[in-house]
Amino acid sequence: MPVEYTKAVGDTHCCVFGRLLFRWRGSVYKLLWRDLLVYAVLYASLSCLYRFYLKDDHRKVFEEVVLHSMRYRDLIPVSFILGFYVTLVVGRWWASCHALPDNADVALLLATAMTGKDIRSFELRSRVVRYVNLTYVLLFRHVSAAVHHRYPDVQSLVNDRFLTEREKEALEEAETRGCQDTKWLPMSWCCQLVQAAREEGYIDCEGDKNALVNALVTLRGQCGRLLAWHHYNIPLVYTQVVTIAVYTYFIFSLVSEQYLDESRHYPRYEADLVVPLFAFLELIFYLGLLKVAEALINPFGIDDHSFPFLNILEDARYSAFVISHTRYGEKPPTAHWRPGEEGRLSIMEVGRLPGPEPREDSSLESS
Repeated sequence: MPVEYTKAVGDTHCCVFGRLLFRWRGSVYKLLWRDLLVYAVLYASLSCLYRFYLKDDHRKVFEEVVLHSMRYRDLIPVSFILGFYVTLVVGRWWASCHALPDNADVALLLATAMTGKDIRSFELRSRVVRYVNLTYVLLFRHVSAAVHHRYPDVQSLVNDRFLTEREKEALEEAETRGCQDTKWLPMSWCCQLVQAAREEGYIDCEGDKNALVNALVTLRGQCGRLLAWHHYNIPLVYTQVVTIAVYTYFIFSLVSEQYLDESRHYPRYEADLVVPLFAFLELIFYLGLLKVAEALINPFGIDDHSFPFLNILEDARYSAFVISHTRYGEKPPTAHWRPGEEGRLSIMEVGRLPGPEPREDSSLESS
């Protein structure tokens, strides 16, 4: 998950931001140390080769290569293409962050519009919340490696009380009838439940019902936008161009920053710094920006800069249940995540799902 550090900079006293430079998790040092090590080893190898092993004729060739690399290194517009690319990636990361769905509005409207204290009202609210959370976990399984590892199949959702066996069969039946995207079915069940609550008198007015349905549709839109950010990434060709440009620049830099004999009086090579400090700083700035883009380009992974989907899921699961059931001055109810299979709320008849009839396995027919 993204590293939180804003609480550590609550004021602006001396050195408060300096302390951030010594953090390791989520830092630029953690991203760059391998590249810096490779650059330092290669630079030292070439420098020792020139200083101690090459003869005069070969030293002259080496010096010409260094001067040639220096002359053409700056022709690569690294700062322009890298700056534009990082801006694009950070903007995409921030937009993905804003696309994270929030079920609090649905829970608040449930607590306001469906205020009954009987078991039927409790079951209606509980199922709407559970189906919203089921949509969350079906969506997050699709976009997040961590959630997919936690819930690898539908049976794992049943085991963790997101689904009942009957609802699992309904999802599987829908897939056999041609529905390739079953993650939106629980939202349909939510709308059906809200309509049933209105017809049975558990929602007092049509306006409350419409507000609930609109909140559910808005939530589905948020989930769809998050799915779109996952599906449609920055074109690969642009990522390749930026990566090739940056690493090509530093290959030229590796050569052009080499020490040359002071007695030859080459421009810009009058001093022997031994350690190319400015080349290392340039490497940190340019390659650091590229590593930032590489870290943020996929916020759905499992590294330090990815969204904590498991935490979001658990928080949404518990808080929505408590918000939707808690009354002012009353103790929050125990979290019964799913009613029994014998519950009175019949959402759908599996045999009446639209679509062609599922084909039977030929092996079963032959048997």
